[in-house]
This record gives sequence, C-alpha cells and structure tokens, in this order.
Amino acid sequence: MNGYKMSNKRKRIGKGLKAPDLPLQRLEKIALNDVVEDNGSYVQAVLSRNDLSGQRLHHFALDQVLLEHVELSKTYIDPIRVLDSRFKACDLANAEWVKADFARVELLDCLLTGFQANEARFQDMLLKNCVGHFAQFAQTTFEVVRFEECDLSDANFFEADLSGALFLNCDLSNADFTGAKLAGADLRGSKIDGMRVGPRELQGATLDPTQALAFVRGLGIIVASPSPQ
Repeated sequence: MNGYKMSNKRKRIGKGLKAPDLPLQRLEKIALNDVVEDNGSYVQAVLSRNDLSGQRLHHFALDQVLLEHVELSKTYIDPIRVLDSRFKACDLANAEWVKADFARVELLDCLLTGFQANEARFQDMLLKNCVGHFAQFAQTTFEVVRFEECDLSDANFFEADLSGALFLNCDLSNADFTGAKLAGADLRGSKIDGMRVGPRELQGATLDPTQALAFVRGLGIIVASPSPQ
C-alpha cells in the first residue's frame, strides 16, 4: 500500500452520481496465481483475467482496483468492501457476497446472473450493460445508483431501498419490487412487463405513459376511450 491520498473532489456523472477515484496511471498489475487468501486487501491494483471462481473468502477488500475479465463466479465472500473500483467484463454469476459495502463502484459489461448481494449497501453505483437474470438484492440499500441498459429480468429487489434510482433502458420483466422504496426513482423507457410492484411501492416514482397504462391494466382496471355522445 502506498501513500497516495484520495482526492476529496470526485467527478460526478448523471444526477449527482460520483465516479470512482481511480488513478489509472498509478495502478500496478499484480499476479495472484488465481488464489486469494482470507483477510486480503488490494489497493491501487489491476487484476486481469484471473480465475477466482468458487473460492470462499472472509474479510476481503478492494480500494482503487481495476478488475478486467476476472472470473468470480460462485465465489462466497463474507464480508466484502469495495471502494473507488471498476469491474469490467467480469463474471459474478451465482456469487454470494455477504455484507457487501460498495462506494463509488462501476460494473460494466458484467455477468450477474444469480448474483446474491442481499442486505448490502451500494453508494454511488453505476451498472451498465450488465446481465443480471435472477440477481438477488433483497433489503439492499442503494444510495445514488444508475442502471443503464441492464437485463434485470426476474431480479429480486424485495424491500430494497431504491429511492432516486435511475433505470435507463433496462429489462425489469418479472422483477420483484415487493415492499421496495421507489420514491424519486425513474423507470421511463425500461421494460416492466410482469414486474411485481404495487401502488404503494411506486408512490413518487416516475413512469412514462406506456408504462403507466400497462401498470393500470395490470391492476385489472379497464382503460377505454370516452364513449360517443
């Protein structure tokens, strides 16, 4: 670990979302030999094309780390803390990360099918072009999050706090938002067919006219043109 001091001024992207403070010119590529030990902590590093799949880890931390094409499927990590880092084209399918605490993290083009991060805390998160069929985020708190072009069909957001979240052109088909907080969330342009959500959860959320009509019809309400006089 070196003495680099993180800047207090961070670049913001879209609706106040803070980008990772990731000094690419300072990062050092490290060789893990595809084995990581408990209590591991990596700072200002690059992990590229490592296969860590199936490993069980306790107390794992990343700070200012760039992960590219890293295989993390079926990993079990308890707990995990990630700060100012970027995951690019990584495989997190069926991973279970307990007590996850992320701040200023980007997941780009990642596979999140079956990924479990229940009761986690995600702050200033960008998920872009990710595939997250059946991902599990029950009772997770999202503090400033942007989902962009993500497939989150059948994902579980049960009782998650998504206040102010932005879903941009996402697939939320059959996703479960039962008991979720969506006040201030923007779902316009996303696919919501079969999404499990009620009026209470959607209070304060923004829908486009097509979504609103589909939601009303889903409640069994008949929408018809005015009758001729």
